[in-house]
Amino acid sequence: MNNIMIIVLAVFAVLIVYDLQKFIKKKVTAKVYVLYVCFMAASLTISLLLAAGRRPSPPSRWIEAIFKMIGVLE
Repeated sequence: MNNIMIIVLAVFAVLIVYDLQKFIKKKVTAKVYVLYVCFMAASLTISLLLAAGRRPSPPSRWIEAIFKMIGVLE
């Protein structure tokens, strides 16, 4: 199981280095970096959870929790 997680981390590291080189050459804006980091962090989290045998909670539960926190739902 740990070998799979190490492989997932290695693949993400290679992808990040490869993509950041492209971003630096093109001189993209900071918004692109922020969005890229958010998407890569979410993808990495989901990949590691799946590799560990745990399913992430569905987005509907996240939305419901946010609505409860705001006070829309009781």
